[in-house]
Amino acid sequence: MLGCWVLILSSCLGNNEDFDKWHLSNCLIKSFYLQSDSVQGLESVKFTIDQVNGLIYNKDSMPYGTEIHWKVLCIIGFEVSPSAIEVFQAITGDSASWNAKDSLDFRDYVRFDVFSQDGKNMKRYFAQLNIHQQKPDLLEWTWFSGRLLGKAVQEQKVIERNHYYWMFVKTPGGYELYNTPVTDTRTWIPVRLTGLGGKSFMISQMTEFEGNYYMPASDGALYYSANCQDWSILDQAPVVKTLLGVINGSLIVKTTPVMASIIQENNSYYFATMNADHIWEKGIAVPDAFPLAGFGNTGYETAFYWHLLVVAGKDRNGRLSNAVWETMTGLNWVCSTDGRLTHFEEREGVMLTHYDDKMYLIGGINTSNTAAKDIYYSQDRGLTWALADSMLYLPDTFRPRGFASVIVDKDNFLHLFGGKENNSANILDELWSGRINRLGFKD
Repeated sequence: MLGCWVLILSSCLGNNEDFDKWHLSNCLIKSFYLQSDSVQGLESVKFTIDQVNGLIYNKDSMPYGTEIHWKVLCIIGFEVSPSAIEVFQAITGDSASWNAKDSLDFRDYVRFDVFSQDGKNMKRYFAQLNIHQQKPDLLEWTWFSGRLLGKAVQEQKVIERNHYYWMFVKTPGGYELYNTPVTDTRTWIPVRLTGLGGKSFMISQMTEFEGNYYMPASDGALYYSANCQDWSILDQAPVVKTLLGVINGSLIVKTTPVMASIIQENNSYYFATMNADHIWEKGIAVPDAFPLAGFGNTGYETAFYWHLLVVAGKDRNGRLSNAVWETMTGLNWVCSTDGRLTHFEEREGVMLTHYDDKMYLIGGINTSNTAAKDIYYSQDRGLTWALADSMLYLPDTFRPRGFASVIVDKDNFLHLFGGKENNSANILDELWSGRINRLGFKD
């Protein structure tokens, strides 16, 4: 018994000695925040303390335009009260002892050298107040001239496939195909293209569906390809006037994906769908006001059902539209916009895409064959549209256009390839890329 008590007492004394050593040598900062009556919200900023790398910073940057005019109160909590603190203020170049009460200048980083109670250890920290240097909601654009082919192109369609951009073009000499890695839009390499000779195609309606690509010819034949290069006519297909887009399937509600289209029988047009096995189903007759060309299309999912939309475009009588049509089946469509609402004018060749959790509609060519450069957006799946404010404007140097290819990449950049200024013009040899600043902020 006596031996056990001696061991226990010895162990406890040893622990106390270890604790005393730790206490005397500790120089860690455990809490940090700033305070100033002249900087709104500064006291609520949360700082992260990286003990390994000696960094103190706010992950969530303060709003753009926040100004730190002069010194602010710095309140620090320590594990153990240090014997001394030396600070270096980068903005002034001053280095001095700090009494933990004097205000400090955080227009640049401040370095803290914290000395332990026994004076044998020192821990260095670099503290910085992060403030957004860009307007978060500003859509900033960059112009890249000469980024396409540098030759006369009458029509163009750019798609993304297997980490490459693929560009289909119609030139005076026929149809051509080029590609380039998505990381390099400077060098477009010619790619062999077969099966498209002797016909006219609506390359703007090229559609990817269940691993294949489909494109209608002007004579109603439907062509398909598995690799974008080698094309063949799809046997036993109806006369296809227009490809409208894809309606994704759902395992939950047990719907299968289909490609929506407009087919022609004699002089009448009907909605129709095709599944992955190339089985067709005919729907209702197409209303006279429904667009057959020049529309933008996109889709969205709600309550496990996929909705396909087509916006604007030109109907069978050549009239332009500003309506939005919607379907869940592809066999019947409804017009979801109220003609009494004020939104964009009738136009064709609009650039339509999902961006920033909204539907964006850019430009197009109106009834006077004049291109636009305005941007409209919808937050309610196309029911209503609002003209974007100045934060989203395209630059003054951006030439109005329609029929550009629009792609949003994984880094939230919005790319506009080509486009033309009127229906008889050639494709512009340029690329515009833009991103809303906050969509590029790191977490």
